[in-house]
Amino acid sequence: MACKNRARVYLGYEDEFVTEKHRSLVNFATNKIGGKPDFPINENSLSSPACRLCGLNQLLALQLYAPLESSRYHRTLYIFTCINPNCWNQHDSWTCLRVQFLEEKSIMTTETAPVSTPPTTSWLSGADDWGDEGNDNSSEQNGNNMNDSTKLSLLMNTGDTDEELTEDLSNMRVDDPNANSPASVESPVGGGAVGRLDSPQASAEIEGEESEVVCIDTPTQPQCNLVDLLQEVTHNPFQHHDPNAPVNLTFTEVFMWVEEEDLSVEVSQHERDLAREYQMHLPESAGAEEVRGMDTNPEAYEKSIPKHGDEMFHHFKCRIQKNPGQLIRYCRDNSSALLLTPLSSSGFCRHCGGERIFEVQVLPTIIPKLKLSPSIDRNFQLEFGTVLVFTCSRSCWSPSDAFKEEHVVVQAERL
Repeated sequence: MACKNRARVYLGYEDEFVTEKHRSLVNFATNKIGGKPDFPINENSLSSPACRLCGLNQLLALQLYAPLESSRYHRTLYIFTCINPNCWNQHDSWTCLRVQFLEEKSIMTTETAPVSTPPTTSWLSGADDWGDEGNDNSSEQNGNNMNDSTKLSLLMNTGDTDEELTEDLSNMRVDDPNANSPASVESPVGGGAVGRLDSPQASAEIEGEESEVVCIDTPTQPQCNLVDLLQEVTHNPFQHHDPNAPVNLTFTEVFMWVEEEDLSVEVSQHERDLAREYQMHLPESAGAEEVRGMDTNPEAYEKSIPKHGDEMFHHFKCRIQKNPGQLIRYCRDNSSALLLTPLSSSGFCRHCGGERIFEVQVLPTIIPKLKLSPSIDRNFQLEFGTVLVFTCSRSCWSPSDAFKEEHVVVQAERL
């Protein structure tokens, strides 16, 4: 049965791309997909959170300006996600940060944002240090060469003639197989025993009847470590080899526009004709009763169980199809969330202990919109069923807070 006082649900849709001509207009009050988070001026020291599962920096998926009525605070939600495939469909792979500040404080835009550039002297000093190291190595190498030449000159000045030196060199053998072996008693000149290359291998023969003899084949050594294969995880193509020089990845920055959800059902002329024809073939009494009993509520949906048996997914899909193109749903009402699996309760705020309330739902229709920039993998796509963000019903905040982390629930796609 539909609720009479239905809470208003606002839907977010894709708008135009954010370009340089829009840069001066983008700030914390902008609703957008991807890009860098636009924090208020008093929170410009915040950085993107790290994934609790793999440690990689999460990317901004959504920035939503969501002020509350009868509140003196500006309020923005920043929703981040991890791009590591090993973390998909898990709660900790998503993070929602809530940032608030009083309306009296100034608004930061990218034009007024301070730009810090490293001083050129730091590069020059680093280059000088590298040059000193190179000089030290070269001088050390030159010193070693000089020592070798000195040894050679001393050898040449020992008084030996060229003939004696040639004779001594001719007696040296570099291919002696026992050159490094200790001298034996039988051979005082040097060298121990030398193994024959064609010597037979050690073998053993078991005596007994054929029925009592068990043949054991020599096991072959495995070509791979099966334990490592079982523990192996999916290779992450975005893992940075040098953690000090990460790739500056973001999702493509796109504006969002918002409108209220429309659940009104538009009936075409063809559908009216079918309904009229259907009523003509019914008895008059039955047709009148059925017409009177028809539910004209726009939120009414088919009560029959779908063939796949998943009523929650059926309702989820039908509700989204009424407003095609929606990417997110916004409503501070627990009954407005479209679930794929049941939830026990929304829980309590981790900061103040107050009740949590549903606020934002990220739909899987946003997955094709989350494109990496720069595009290092054209086939990259996130994987999730839906993402639910539950925030503090009191929106607790104190002047000393930099941000508040909210609760995120990720539900996987039903197969």
